[in-house]
Formats: sequence, C-alpha cells, structure tokens
Amino acid sequence: MRVAMQGQTSIAANSTNQNVLTGQRYERAPFPCVGSLYVNGSAAGLQAELNVGGVSITPPIVCNTQNRSPVVPDDILISDWEALPNALLQLSVTNTTAGALTAFWRIDLQQVRVR
Repeated sequence: MRVAMQGQTSIAANSTNQNVLTGQRYERAPFPCVGSLYVNGSAAGLQAELNVGGVSITPPIVCNTQNRSPVVPDDILISDWEALPNALLQLSVTNTTAGALTAFWRIDLQQVRVR
C-alpha cells in the first residue's frame, strides 16, 4: 500500500514551523514503511528538516525555489528513509528571510514487510 500527504504552509518571516504535518492523517506512520520527501519554496530562504520517531533524518536542507507543488520525482529531497508503525513524522520548515514565504511539501509512504 502507498499513501501520500501534500500541502502548502505559509511560514512567517524569520520563524520556524516545528511540524507542518500537525493534524495530517498520516502524521504518524500507519504501517512499517519507507518514505520520500519533496519540498519546494515560493522563493529562496526556506530550509526543511525531517525527523522520524525522534530521529533526525536530514540536517536543515535548502528548499528548491520552484514556487509550486512538488513534482514527483523531480523535486525529491530525500528518499528511502524508514518509519516504524506509529512513528511521528515531523517536518520542520524555517524561513530565514524578512518576508513570509510558502513551503510546498509532499511525503509519500510505501508499506514494507517486516521480518
């Protein structure tokens, strides 16, 4: 089974949204899975960081400046990260500029068998 979450979030000037996935249906992994992360920004100055189950998957990564929803597979930031069932997915986005920017994000989760 494969599931996806996609959205856009406005990030105020010089601030961080600690988890843009808060309230999303798959904020917690529904099954053992591997994931892919896609993030674009409306302009230069956004950084994204992914944590899964309390473990940092990426350091802060500079987001692409495509000003649109991510295109699969062109806008991938990182793939093949693992999540156990019920692991919290936390995508933090930081705006380093003096104006509000929009983060366009997508996470795909592919179920895997655990032996």
